[in-house]
Amino acid sequence: MSRLTYDNENEIRLKSFAGALVINVLLLVILFLVSLSQTVPNPPPIQFVEVNFGTDARGSGKIQTYNKPSDSPNPVDVKPSENRPNPKVNTTPRVERTRVTPSPKIEDVKPAKVATEKPIIASKAESPVTTPERPEPKRTEAPRPTAPVERPAPPAPARKVETVNNDALFKKSSGGGGSNGTVGKASGTGGNSNGDDASGVGDKGNPNGKIDAKEFYGTPGGASSGVAFDVSGWSLASRPSVNDDSDETGKIIFQIKVDSGGEIINVRTLQTTVSPSVVDVYRKAVQRLRLRPKGGATPPTATGTITFIITSK
Repeated sequence: MSRLTYDNENEIRLKSFAGALVINVLLLVILFLVSLSQTVPNPPPIQFVEVNFGTDARGSGKIQTYNKPSDSPNPVDVKPSENRPNPKVNTTPRVERTRVTPSPKIEDVKPAKVATEKPIIASKAESPVTTPERPEPKRTEAPRPTAPVERPAPPAPARKVETVNNDALFKKSSGGGGSNGTVGKASGTGGNSNGDDASGVGDKGNPNGKIDAKEFYGTPGGASSGVAFDVSGWSLASRPSVNDDSDETGKIIFQIKVDSGGEIINVRTLQTTVSPSVVDVYRKAVQRLRLRPKGGATPPTATGTITFIITSK
């Protein structure tokens, strides 16, 4: 074989290898661009439970109205109170002091004693002895009792008589002064105390929630079923994956404890209306949850609740 033929064969081989390499590189680039252009399907959004209407962070009971928080048992929306400006007066009653003129004291004067005259005893027989005549004693008339002399008594100390000035008393405005409503028309004091706390009067919930919603940790605008998550400093990173193939409906509330890294380290059932087997399915789903911090430093441990509202499919 001539040298020229050998050189031609090498040149052909090099060109074939280079062509194949270029084609492979182009195919890889095309595949990469196609994979980038494909949209990754978003996971289904988390369906949060609609939160109950409320104005406080704490409350207990089941009386739900638009009234201001009150422990009254009246579950009716009442009318707003009439905000009448009351005059600023001294609430201490004014005492008027009057002097009483003392009456003179009359002293009783005892009548003077009258001396009684003793009778003279005389005998009927004539006595030989003559006695000189005694001068007849003069009769003294007893002084007649005079009228009692009124002596002025020493002045007694003036007695203080306290009288209440009714014009100085604080008077409440009449008409609706005891009402605590906001949108109602009835009179009186209406009740409003609801929440899941052990004690305390308050309207727990969210001002943007619904008055007929049952949950206190949901989201405004949520649905009647789903999940309500409430752990300080943390939020759900993904939708809970629950393999519930039962036909049961109800409610489950778990208390969960989260460490500083967002790991759920304890799950405890607080309340349930479904069977234990369904509770166990949702507990496993809670243990697999991924959490993310809401922002800022997270506490070493945080305790809260997660609620599932289960409805029929």
